[in-house]
Amino acid sequence: MTLRKKLAVSTIAASVALTAFAGIPLSSKGLAEKLGVNGVVYASSLADSALVSEAKKLDNALKATDGWVNVKALQDALNNLTIHQKGDIVNPIVNKIIVSDEEETELEQLFLDAVEWSYGPTVAGLEELHTKYGALLQTFADRGEVPDLSIDDIALYFFDVQKELVKQVGSKDLDGLLALLTDKDSVKQLMQSVLNELSTKQYKAQVLLTNFGITKDDVIGVLSRAREAVDKDATFVAAAGSLFKAYQYLNPTTPPITPGGPGGTVTPTTPLPESTDKLLNDLKAALDKATDAEKAAIITKFVADAKAEIAKLAAISAASSVTTVNGQAVLQLDEKSVLSAIAGINTVASKVKELAPASAIAKTALQINLGEVAQKDVVLNLSDAVVKAAAAGNVSGATFTIGKFEVTVPVGGSFSSAIGLTIKKSDVSADVVGTLKSVSEVYDFNLTVGGTAKTSFDQPIVISIPLGDTTGLDKELLSVAKIVDGKLVFHGGRVSGNSIIESRDSFSSYVVVENKVSFKDIASVEAWAGREISVVAAKGAIEGKSEGQFAPKDKVTRAEFAKMLIRALDLENGSATEGFADVDSAAWYAPYVAAAAQLKIINGRSDTKFDPNATITRAEMATMIARALKVSQGASNVADVNAALKDFADAGKINASLKDGVAFAATHKIVVGNAGKFLPNNNATRAEAAVIIYRALNFDN
Repeated sequence: MTLRKKLAVSTIAASVALTAFAGIPLSSKGLAEKLGVNGVVYASSLADSALVSEAKKLDNALKATDGWVNVKALQDALNNLTIHQKGDIVNPIVNKIIVSDEEETELEQLFLDAVEWSYGPTVAGLEELHTKYGALLQTFADRGEVPDLSIDDIALYFFDVQKELVKQVGSKDLDGLLALLTDKDSVKQLMQSVLNELSTKQYKAQVLLTNFGITKDDVIGVLSRAREAVDKDATFVAAAGSLFKAYQYLNPTTPPITPGGPGGTVTPTTPLPESTDKLLNDLKAALDKATDAEKAAIITKFVADAKAEIAKLAAISAASSVTTVNGQAVLQLDEKSVLSAIAGINTVASKVKELAPASAIAKTALQINLGEVAQKDVVLNLSDAVVKAAAAGNVSGATFTIGKFEVTVPVGGSFSSAIGLTIKKSDVSADVVGTLKSVSEVYDFNLTVGGTAKTSFDQPIVISIPLGDTTGLDKELLSVAKIVDGKLVFHGGRVSGNSIIESRDSFSSYVVVENKVSFKDIASVEAWAGREISVVAAKGAIEGKSEGQFAPKDKVTRAEFAKMLIRALDLENGSATEGFADVDSAAWYAPYVAAAAQLKIINGRSDTKFDPNATITRAEMATMIARALKVSQGASNVADVNAALKDFADAGKINASLKDGVAFAATHKIVVGNAGKFLPNNNATRAEAAVIIYRALNFDN
């Protein structure tokens, strides 16, 4: 049997994969493998683990819906074709692939091993393929003239093909799908529509196909001939129907379909944990036999029990879900158990809201503890189903704990599909930190959402980096520094115990350093503002006017104070936008003004004017800091504004719209008066602003 003939089964499988109905079980690697990019394909364990995860999910869904037998029948039918049938089917593709005689024997064995893996995908099997064949097949990526092709590129392309197909047939019921599949022209049109839709996005995988001279018509032709060869007993249609039901089963927005007729029957949503069922059943039994007078106490107890149940369900011990792939620790949670926990959290929270609206339970984050992990690199995965279920209910996100390191990822908004977060640690280099003293390793973060890399996002990801030895260091001067082109950009962070906590709206590489900043012109304010200026400058929230010059008595501008607030209180949002005509999008202060305006911390002078260079009064500054602390720390309004202001002789001069903010700032001693006066309309100086920001950093609600 020639190599080209032996390539046939997997190439047929790859074609069928493009229908999104038999993709992963038949061949999770598809055409990319046969085009010789395995050496690159297996280089990223993040995507590898995603492939395995998708394979396992679909496999479980097929078994849950009794569809596996039909898919296996299609696999067997493809494998049972004669050598000549296989060759005829795949000739349009394999004739365009050049393979040397020297490579044939090893590639034949790769083919056999890869096909075997595709029928029983495991992380260990995938790593073995990489180890045995990676070096050989790296050469094929170069032949296709796409040497920088990565597994993420390949996985993204084939996953997006699947998503696009599901999208285009998603409005159909099972009967409608089967009707489409029995019409060969309709199938061809569907495939053409999907490939046309994706062709606008310039995938590297498509570039590779093009460079080998393989066209959309070639791929569709292989699919058509493969189907004709095995479909005398409607094998293809049966498998497609089973896989369609499996995809519906995996879609949390669509009720699962179980066996029983063409459309199946609708079953309940994800089963609740036993403890949640017991809690709800006990509640019902107690209420059924209680008098009206007794019910209030029963509900009060239930609210307390509900909070304990939610905390228990949210705590997920994940050490056993971590495997090592290519030297990385990869987390792949058991989806079924996590979905059950989320269902329990949502149901209990909903019941509390129904019975005791005033005691409604706030959204909670899943607490996923990986324990101690020896590897420097860690890959964290949340499946699409888990993210969607969490975002739709009473779950705010997931906090991953790895030893002493923590990261909290939100769900919802721009985090509404499968999440993959890679954390890589490395030693600190003097080339990066220079003479500054570092107290952490370098942390490098990479994020994908729905398979697409994300470098900035509209909701913050919170990181808590453990501190090393801080003996002899000033902990107030510690700052999380972003490494940009080999230089440090300081972003602050809040020291809590032996960790520093920082919210990030974008990802890069970070290290924690002691950042001592000195100015030559602050002697006149040293007694009351010197320490505060040093700390706020160390956090990167305020900068000098020039080298070594702080200009403490200069009036602070609205643009400057916007940056101080947003940077110091961890409120940056790179995706925020503003519409002020006098704010140039390229200006240094533009992102801070946008974030402050979006959060309604600082309002414009009008709908179209921000007036960035205008000075700011003490009353305005007090109001802005009050709003910022309410946003960042959930601070409460002052109950009696007039009482809070009664000791200021000039309280009557405070603008009515600013009194709430002044009362808040005065009550919490963030902005204090002078000789019985608040001086609300005096312009604030840069030194005063630094003191106020420092107090805000140490605010305790």
